Amino acid sequence: MVKSNVLNGVFTALYSDDEMNLKYRYKDEELSFIPSISLPSNSLSFAFKRQFTPSDKLSYWYQFDTNYWSAVYKHKATKNVKWKAGYESDQRLGWASLWVGDAGGKTKEVPLKAKVQLTLKVPQDNVKNSAVMFHVKKRWDF
Repeated sequence: MVKSNVLNGVFTALYSDDEMNLKYRYKDEELSFIPSISLPSNSLSFAFKRQFTPSDKLSYWYQFDTNYWSAVYKHKATKNVKWKAGYESDQRLGWASLWVGDAGGKTKEVPLKAKVQLTLKVPQDNVKNSAVMFHVKKRWDF
């Protein structure tokens, strides 16, 4: 692995299992732009992230050789409530999730502390196969 600062960003070269991954990451306080290429497959992709306000962010990823892309919008309503919505083209899947709970700190510090996620997944090609998932990220200590 080789890392170097170039043009206000970081260039990274990683060689593993006969494959070279070259990545450049430019990041400032509001914007990230990350193009990458894998050799010898010539798989090219880029990621774009934009922070509009401290509470609102948009992420976009595109894979050129497959034309797959994904987009995610994140909104933090309060310290303990945030929601996300996105679309993944390879699975033709739209989704939205709501997180409730404090993400920082340790679970053992406060009893009944949890981060709960409720997600709705809606496949574009078969809405009847929609799913609602419930996930507890941390545990309750009694």
